[in-house]
Amino acid sequence: MKVAVYTIALNEAANAERWAQSAVDADYRIVADTGSTDDTVERLTAAGVTVHRITVRPWRFDIARNAAMALIPPDVDVCCTMDMDRFLEPGWRAKLEAAWTPETTALFCRVSYRSNIDDPVELRGWPAKNFHHRWGYRFKRPVHEALVFTGDRQVERSGHEIVMREVQDLGKETRRNYLPLMELAHREDPDDAQICFWLGRDYMWANRHPEGVGLLEHYLYLPTSTWAEERSEAMRYLARMQPDKRMFWLDKARVEAPHRREIWLDLAEEFHGKADWPALFWACTNGIQTTRRTNSYLDDPHSWGFRLFDLGSISAWRMDAMNRAIEWCQAALDIEPNNDRLKNNLAFFAKARIGLEGDTPISPNKAVQ
Repeated sequence: MKVAVYTIALNEAANAERWAQSAVDADYRIVADTGSTDDTVERLTAAGVTVHRITVRPWRFDIARNAAMALIPPDVDVCCTMDMDRFLEPGWRAKLEAAWTPETTALFCRVSYRSNIDDPVELRGWPAKNFHHRWGYRFKRPVHEALVFTGDRQVERSGHEIVMREVQDLGKETRRNYLPLMELAHREDPDDAQICFWLGRDYMWANRHPEGVGLLEHYLYLPTSTWAEERSEAMRYLARMQPDKRMFWLDKARVEAPHRREIWLDLAEEFHGKADWPALFWACTNGIQTTRRTNSYLDDPHSWGFRLFDLGSISAWRMDAMNRAIEWCQAALDIEPNNDRLKNNLAFFAKARIGLEGDTPISPNKAVQ
């Protein structure tokens, strides 16, 4: 088996050596540089990587990636597409050879997203089709490009033991060009569900809410919009952009994907704001009982923090369920041990429980934040 790891690059000097070293077990390491003005090319060349300088005008990610793929020698069996802000964990070559079979055309590895290089905590992880056969594949879409099969029979396999880490640089200049490229992608294929979702999300971030609402509602009606996690996320975005319909969309998101803790936290925040304590208790109970992440790129680390336990403890206190209030407040404090408000709440709940047992009076006007 011959393996090539390849990608495109633009001003990736900070990542060049790490990328090259992680792929050192490949037979070929190939980078198509699209116009770097730093020393990306020099660093990669010094690390033994084959670098080609290419120019793509007007810019499209799919054309650049297809050009990079075309530079791979014809005797390669398996290609690995890996962005410069990603790197393979050691041992990947042996795992690839064990997982790949003669009929395989593509293999999914696991992408593990971290906040920085040394952070051992995975913020989220998801399967990604980063290994593919040398022939029968191409990229499409000017941005958020997808690897598509053009042959007769695609055979995909799981290689989840192969881990590709990602430490994304969200401040890169090229990311500012994503919105116009997504608008171009939408014009080229108005019924591309994922582009509708991503473009609608970007319109929300850009405070272009009418356009965002229109696209996400269109996304929900597309026949290719079938992934419950993504559909529920679109409904969460619609709830943010349409405050007058917030509960309508949050309830639809709950029905769509009740296994996502993110939705229960949204509902809990809504009920807390309305001082609806029974509903808050219900939302927090369901959210806390949701103990498994979906392991998709949509996972929100915030929903796995202290907040659901915090809100749940407040709702339990309001309903005189002091044991539960103490239990959940302690769970919140275990996650956020330096939070003084949680410490004060826990002490107050303990005193309140004593008061309910008839030993110490408690103030009914005592406020818990």
